[in-house]
Amino acid sequence: MAQTKSPDSEDLQKQIATLRQDLAGITETLGAMAKAQKEGMTDAAQKRFEDARARGADAINSAQAQANALNAQAHDFVQEKPALSLGMAAALGFVVGILSTNRR
Repeated sequence: MAQTKSPDSEDLQKQIATLRQDLAGITETLGAMAKAQKEGMTDAAQKRFEDARARGADAINSAQAQANALNAQAHDFVQEKPALSLGMAAALGFVVGILSTNRR
């Protein structure tokens, strides 16, 4: 019968120490990978936020320009045709008044 040599306690302790070092290295590597991934995701989210913010600012500026143009057109119309403007305002007020009355 062949005898198998069993590892002595010193060999086991060395192997356990080596395993602990390997696990510590793996843990450190995983931590560094997670941190790098987090930073990458944070940077990507920040870029998307800045892009959305710029698009929103452009949309607001465009809407303000359109509102100013419409305001100028309305002002010019009232200046050119004051009687027609007054008649249209009265008619609109009459229609809104009729629609807002309570019919029971």
